Amino acid sequence: MSKKKNILIADDHPIYLMGLRALLTPLSRQYQIIDEALTTDELITKLEQHSIDILITDFSMPGEKYNDGLALIQLIKRRWPSLLIIVVTMVSNPGVQRSLRRLGVHAVLSKASLSTELLHTMKRLAPALACAKAWPDSDEAQPGLRVSLTPKENEVLRLLLRGLTVNEISTRLSRTKQTVSAQKKSAMRKLGVTSEYELYEYLQQLGLTS
Repeated sequence: MSKKKNILIADDHPIYLMGLRALLTPLSRQYQIIDEALTTDELITKLEQHSIDILITDFSMPGEKYNDGLALIQLIKRRWPSLLIIVVTMVSNPGVQRSLRRLGVHAVLSKASLSTELLHTMKRLAPALACAKAWPDSDEAQPGLRVSLTPKENEVLRLLLRGLTVNEISTRLSRTKQTVSAQKKSAMRKLGVTSEYELYEYLQQLGLTS
């Protein structure tokens, strides 16, 4: 039997959290709710504390550090690029929904129809979860990347995608910040991307982050 996938649910209304737990009960053989969060600050903390496969979160929640929904999702995708994200919201603005999908959200569901849409969405995402790949620890199975990136560039890029900053990578690898920054820029240039967001999008298309 395959290992259950871990879910984190987040909403500032406890009644919706109860509803999410109830809706996911029929899928308890495949998924388990590890924890829940009531604020954006709790959400980030819980992601740091647990190994999460799927995040189901409200779009608008209170928080001290993170009070903008789009900025929060962008931060989460940068730090946890392989995380599958389902956003539930009462916001029906098509522009917001398009922005969420551009940021890498896998589904945007309306709270008004959550009871019918959530289970369908979870079943639709099952193949993506079964094929999910983490960034490898070596260049094996990455022929395209192995040709273009040096081992040091690949190492910097792998740590970047795990959510580390240039300063943190510099400390971990005992390299200067200038060296790490140069290796990061060189790797992105070789891959033909100009921003971290484009980098994550590129790797998602290759199936390396989701």
